[in-house]
Amino acid sequence: MKSNPLGAPENRCSVDRLKKQIKDINELPFLKQGLDATNSMILILNHCRQGVFANKAYLAMVHLQNSSELAGKRSGEIMNCIHACDAITGCGTGDACTYCNFTNTVLQTMATNEEGSGEFSNINTMNGFEQNINFSLHVTPLEVKDEIFSVVTFSDNSDSLRRRILERVFFHDIINTAGALKGILGLLIDDVPAEIKPEVEFVEASFNSLVEEIQMQKYMMDAENRQLVLQLADMETLSELQSMCKLFLGLEVASHKTVTLDSHCINKRVHTDQRLFKRILGNMVKNALEASDEGGVVTLGCSMDDDDNEKITFWVHNDQYMDDQVQNLVFHRSFSTKGAGRGVGTYSMKLFGETFLKGKVGFDTSKEKGTRFYIELPLQFLSSEKIAKI
Repeated sequence: MKSNPLGAPENRCSVDRLKKQIKDINELPFLKQGLDATNSMILILNHCRQGVFANKAYLAMVHLQNSSELAGKRSGEIMNCIHACDAITGCGTGDACTYCNFTNTVLQTMATNEEGSGEFSNINTMNGFEQNINFSLHVTPLEVKDEIFSVVTFSDNSDSLRRRILERVFFHDIINTAGALKGILGLLIDDVPAEIKPEVEFVEASFNSLVEEIQMQKYMMDAENRQLVLQLADMETLSELQSMCKLFLGLEVASHKTVTLDSHCINKRVHTDQRLFKRILGNMVKNALEASDEGGVVTLGCSMDDDDNEKITFWVHNDQYMDDQVQNLVFHRSFSTKGAGRGVGTYSMKLFGETFLKGKVGFDTSKEKGTRFYIELPLQFLSSEKIAKI
């Protein structure tokens, strides 16, 4: 059987064999009743990783009515994974699939005929939007009439309702407290002695950055819950890029590095949410600086295609190359080359830039030209509403 370098089979079972597998599974005594009685999401795959059965909980998660609708499809095809159709042979055989922990865990279980566990992060398309999903999964081999199947049990690691409520209370309280302290600092700064005024101004600037970061974390939480209210206004492209360059002057992440503006930048008026735009562009600059060596140069720019006068592209370039693994995982939530607990920045670029600002976020990278992250935005926000709630 032909396979990709990872070992995932490309071929699928014949229609007759698939029908027999589905029949054999469904004839197991009390299987459907037992698996439907649990809240866990369960999917059963054959040796070609094709679905032959799913319980009610799993079907509800993928918005299907019964198992017959997923018969013969692989997991990524059932869940609308953005990489499911990268290769003509389907889910599990594309380049990005090499790094899919779902596929790797199932293949490991098939190879050893032993149980396996792992965590699974993916980007799927639901209702026209890209969304991140995070599951813990457990794979158990099951033999039925001389056929080996894989029983995959999913546990949702996404935010629970209880956690969202606690987060909302936390942000409400901490933003109110931080806002009050910020106001007090503003009142005191004019009355402090001249000799310590620079230190107080530094504290005020640092505190303002802290308040802004707290607020942005709240925006991210609201965005993931589709509760973010946009604040649309006009902004000038050149002044925004100049401000971004100045922002990173003197910051530790830019130490012994240069942040500069491309000489061919154009100046246009863009109608968008300035808060989210600054967050996206700031993350691009920060990531470019962190990836750059000492003495490296990070360049910001904006341009328009001669054939499209309704869109503008903002970009950030550095001289480093992203390897194949990073390219395939860079926009996944919680993926980072900088260690555990990181990886929110690139994920938020996609979340804010595409889901809310109606733009397109991407990158191009090569060993010869380095890496360029970009966001393409409409000059005029597509919604007719001045404030849009998604």
